[in-house]
Amino acid sequence: MVLTEPLTYEKIYYTLWENGQRYSRFTQFRVIGKSHDDRMIPMLELGKGSDAVFCIAGLDGMDRWMPACLVWMIQEYCKAYECGWELDEEYQVQKLLDEVKVCFIPVVNPDGYEICDKGFGAVRNPIYRQMLRMMEWDSQDFVYNARGMDIRHNFPTSYCARERIHQEPASENETKALIRIFQEYKSAGLLSFCHLGKRIVYFRQPQAFSYNQRSYRLARHLQKRTCYRLERSAHEEMEKRRADGHKEKGTPEQFYGEITKQPALLIETSDFGKDMEKENQLKQDYQEIHTLPLEYIFSLLH
Repeated sequence: MVLTEPLTYEKIYYTLWENGQRYSRFTQFRVIGKSHDDRMIPMLELGKGSDAVFCIAGLDGMDRWMPACLVWMIQEYCKAYECGWELDEEYQVQKLLDEVKVCFIPVVNPDGYEICDKGFGAVRNPIYRQMLRMMEWDSQDFVYNARGMDIRHNFPTSYCARERIHQEPASENETKALIRIFQEYKSAGLLSFCHLGKRIVYFRQPQAFSYNQRSYRLARHLQKRTCYRLERSAHEEMEKRRADGHKEKGTPEQFYGEITKQPALLIETSDFGKDMEKENQLKQDYQEIHTLPLEYIFSLLH
C-alpha cells in the first residue's frame, strides 16, 4: 500500500478499470453516471453472487483516504479470489463472493474530491467555477460537489425537506446515479465508509421490528471485528425534530434502507483531516475494516 498521499481521482478510476480487465472472469467495471462537471463515477462489481452488497465512499471532498482504502480492498480481494486464498486465515474470499458479490464505489463525488485536491481551478465548467469562487469557500475544506451541493444530504427520504428552490432532494447527478444503482440491483446491504469518529451506525425504520433487529445483529457482528462504538440512528428522533419544525436532510443510508428494506450501515474510522501524518494509524484502521464486507456477507449466510 502506498500511504504517502491520497490517490488521485484518475488513479482511482483507472485502477478500477484495470482490475475489471485483469480479473474479468469474476469482476465487471461500470460507469454508473457522471458528475455535474462531467467526471465519470466508476464502480467495480466483484464476485458472481446474484445479490450485491454496496460499499461506497468519497461523498464529500474532504474524504481523502477512504476512497484509497476501498481501492486497496478491491486489489486485496481480487488477488485472494484469483489465488483461492483466505484473508486473515478466516474468510474464504472466493466462496463468499460467489454467494454475494460486492459493488465498490470508492468516490461518489469526484468533483468535490478534485476540488479539495487541486482547488477551484479543477472545475471545468466556467459558470460553476465562478460561482464557487464567489462563495469564498476554502477549497481545502470543500465537502460539496461542483454546484455547491452536499451530496451526503441530498437523498429523498421520508424525513428530508427542501430548503430552497433548486435544492430539492435528488437534485444532483451524483445522487441520481446512486439511486439508479440501488434500484437496479437485487442487493443485501449497504456499507458506507468515511473518516470521522470510529463508530458503526445502523439505521432503523418505523414499524419494522424484524428489519431493525436484523440491522442491529449485522452491525453488532461488524462492531465486534473493529471494537468501534455501536450507535443507532433512531427514526423517532428524526420524526420529533421534523414535527418541531427542523429541516432534515436525507442520507444515502436512510434512503437505501427505506427503498430496499435491507440493512444500511455507516462505518467511520479515524478523522485524519486533510493531511495524513499518522501513517501507522491509517494502516491500523485499514486492518480493522478491510474484511468488514466479507464479515457482513459471512453473517448474512450464517
